[in-house]
Amino acid sequence: MDSAQCISINKTDGQKAINILKEENLLLSNLKPKTSDRYIFLPVNNSERAKIILDQKSIFAQICNESFDEYKYKIKRLNKEVPGISSYMIIGDIAIINYNNNMDLLKKAAVKISYMNPKIKSVYAKINTGGEYRTPRLVLLYGEEKTYTLYRENGIRFYVDVLKAYINPRLSNEHYRIANLINDNEDILDMFTGIGGFALNIAKLKKSNIVAVDLNPYAISLASLNYSINKKILRGIVNFLRADSLHLNYIIKARFDKIIMNNPTKSLEFLEAACKLAKNEATIYLYLLDYNDSNLISRIKNDFRCERNFEVGSYRKVLEYNPKMSIFEVDINLKG
Repeated sequence: MDSAQCISINKTDGQKAINILKEENLLLSNLKPKTSDRYIFLPVNNSERAKIILDQKSIFAQICNESFDEYKYKIKRLNKEVPGISSYMIIGDIAIINYNNNMDLLKKAAVKISYMNPKIKSVYAKINTGGEYRTPRLVLLYGEEKTYTLYRENGIRFYVDVLKAYINPRLSNEHYRIANLINDNEDILDMFTGIGGFALNIAKLKKSNIVAVDLNPYAISLASLNYSINKKILRGIVNFLRADSLHLNYIIKARFDKIIMNNPTKSLEFLEAACKLAKNEATIYLYLLDYNDSNLISRIKNDFRCERNFEVGSYRKVLEYNPKMSIFEVDINLKG
């Protein structure tokens, strides 16, 4: 189950509220609403805005925060019609299926996905993710040969080229969660910003100063574009930099209150660099790939070369990476 902000309303207003929130792109379509005796709880990406809009429509709504099951009806239906295909993700008008060595099966699944999601224009199979820029290797299964699309997350618009930049819609709740941990006027470093997911979610909610870095020239260009098209709704300021985060200490003089390290397969290699960029008291949000949470603390303590006092705080499972491994987020608190 995933935790998310939500709106609670009387059941009698449920369908009307769902239709309104869908039109405003506020309803989280990947999470399943839940009910009690009298109320329905709707997961949303911006509870304050959702409440204002529903109040304007004379629907009494209260802000809440609940845990929701993933809404998997389309995936279950697909797996029933095309056995062997368990999941796919939708980014704007593009769908991506994980490759399973059976191209005929994948093409059949692609047709079904397009039928179930009429707005989808292209369906790809993802062979793997790799390379210096963590980009996917894709094969077109059905539809137009296009990789550039507009994706919406938590009320923010993102242009993305799914072939040239890393994106994972399943991180939308994590982007929002971290943004809520930031305080106004803090200095933030996003060491692997991609198209700006963490940076723009923070800037939307907090009046903070953010430096967003990525080595991928396509990703940093898209992140800068996304900042520009959303600027009217952002409270914080974001400066984008194309650089290798391993050498940031020699490039910028700024020091940071919070540092986000979302590069699960390689983040430990950059911990020493993050240490040098942190203020005397700071928090690092480190993302790690592992089989389970039993080795997280020992891995960090063994690999963290930092002449500072630090403690490993809370940690949590963010999402499954594959059937055997998961991505975890670990808080590292620095002092002195």
